[in-house]
Amino acid sequence: MTAPASELGRALAAAFGPDFVGKHLSTDVVLRHLDPEMIQEHFSWRDLNEILSRGRVEPAELKLCTGGSSLPEHAYTVTRAGHRVVDLTRTFSLMRSGASLVIDSLDRIHPAVRAATDDVMRMVGETASCNLFVTFDDAQAFASHFDEVDTFVLQVLGTKSWQVHGPSEEHPLPEYGDSDPARCPEAVLFERTLEPGDVIHVPRGWWHTVRGGGESSLHLTFAFTRRTGYDWLRWVAYRALDSTDVRESLARAGTPEEQRAQAERLVTAFVNEAKALTLRDFFDAERRRSGGRDTACLPWDVLKARPSAGTFVELATVQAPLMEIRGERLVLTAAGQEFVLPAVHREACETLVRARRVGTAELAERSGTSPAAVSALVSALLRARLVTVTDGPAGPAEGWRAS
Repeated sequence: MTAPASELGRALAAAFGPDFVGKHLSTDVVLRHLDPEMIQEHFSWRDLNEILSRGRVEPAELKLCTGGSSLPEHAYTVTRAGHRVVDLTRTFSLMRSGASLVIDSLDRIHPAVRAATDDVMRMVGETASCNLFVTFDDAQAFASHFDEVDTFVLQVLGTKSWQVHGPSEEHPLPEYGDSDPARCPEAVLFERTLEPGDVIHVPRGWWHTVRGGGESSLHLTFAFTRRTGYDWLRWVAYRALDSTDVRESLARAGTPEEQRAQAERLVTAFVNEAKALTLRDFFDAERRRSGGRDTACLPWDVLKARPSAGTFVELATVQAPLMEIRGERLVLTAAGQEFVLPAVHREACETLVRARRVGTAELAERSGTSPAAVSALVSALLRARLVTVTDGPAGPAEGWRAS
């Protein structure tokens, strides 16, 4: 596991501890507390105001919610210069009447939140995103409900009243589960008014009832989708495409005996493939496919010169790439591609993966590699878009301000 890239990510990892994923993830409500001043340095009213003042939040999604449902977009947007933009006068009027503001996928537009979201992915090993919720007074954006994803809920400013009721069924999925509010269990397993710095883990499928705490409230929800047996089954089915029985057209016009025989062949092909695979094979395949966000680091993306000893290099992939030695070659696999390097770069690559972000001069010293060799390595990794390069110690992961 590589080191967290952000201060907020490091704080979350430290607060929940190394045993959290193995012992509590998806099974327990867990409450922790972070330094509220540190959190507000990374996201605050100033950041939100700057985002709203742009008028558009794409590729994030802004919506207003009240009474358990989303308001129609035309209620708070207007067309200007051919673009649909947020009408702040309408938006604030609706919020004064009890609507809550939600920005889904805030991590797509805010550097600090993006860095922290990537760290959540590294912490739990799953795909994650971050949503923003803004509520005033005792407003309630949604009725009692459960999410098909696990979450970390981080109170940034103000207070929010939370009741967690527990699950009504085990392991619901978007494709499978009954979210009718009438099914919400009456018993309350966890109840608290969250204050700035409080962070709770709410497991997937656990019903919760949330209201404003009587004042302004701003909280972030880091949501992550855990892989399930359904994902593994679909992966095995894809792997079984090597079998002609799997690729054969179904015998729609066949006799019952012919259809039964074909179904048996399909089951046999699937089972044979499944028996040869493990969950570790599935996780490794995910790592081979996983990449990072498509991040620019001009001017180095275009410059022909190799990075100098004064530059800093940062791993661009969210998860560490797989590394294998094949004879005299080092093969890095990420984003569904293999990148081949001389095996002499193994120590430098392993050092970079452990540190995630490091100066090129320090990378040479820590790996026992010459500065020239490290410069050549970083240049090759940059062209492959496996790393980013900056001229100073403060890179994208620490660029907290939205403005």
